[in-house]
Amino acid sequence: MEEIYINYEYKYYLSSTSLESVDVIKDLGVVFDSELSFVSHCKEKISRAYSMLGLMKRNFIYLTEDTFVTLY
Repeated sequence: MEEIYINYEYKYYLSSTSLESVDVIKDLGVVFDSELSFVSHCKEKISRAYSMLGLMKRNFIYLTEDTFVTLY
C-alpha cells in the first residue's frame, strides 16, 4: 500500500508568516502525534515515572518498603 502525504501551508490572516508544522503536540497534558496514537504520551509518562524513581533512590538511601510506597 502506497502512502500519500499531503502538505498544506498555513499562514496567518493577512500576513506572509507561515505556521510551523509539527509531528507531536502536547495539549492539556496529553501528547498527540500525527497519527493520533498515544505511544508518545505513554513513553513520556514512563520516562517521568523512572526519573522520579531515580530521584527517590538518590535522595532517600535508607527507606523502608512502606515509606517508599507512600512516597511513590
